[in-house]
Amino acid sequence: MENEIPSVFTPDNEPYLGKPLLAEFDKEIVSILEQSNRTAALTHTMALTDQQNMACITIPQAISIILSIRELVRQGYLFGANILVRYLVQRAAILLYIMHYPSEIEIWNQGWQKPNLSSTV
Repeated sequence: MENEIPSVFTPDNEPYLGKPLLAEFDKEIVSILEQSNRTAALTHTMALTDQQNMACITIPQAISIILSIRELVRQGYLFGANILVRYLVQRAAILLYIMHYPSEIEIWNQGWQKPNLSSTV
């Protein structure tokens, strides 16, 4: 039983623990979460432009995808993690596109269905 592979890995026994690229990824995740926390606090105190509103939706989505990728890697599901990279790149492409073509924010505004935050699930 000692040599049995666990069905769920923890941070102490994950299969890629100690790999240099993964260690760097983990450091970046910590930095991203710290910056997101500071930025979120600031955005709640000011009026935002349409571009900033779009970023306030898209960036947290990207962070969620990053955290999902990390958890899939932790569990050894590299194929699933690789699939999520596409959706992360899509978020980055949206942000870059609007940065380079700010007038195109209207397309975003017309196509984005804002969630009804007043209803409870």
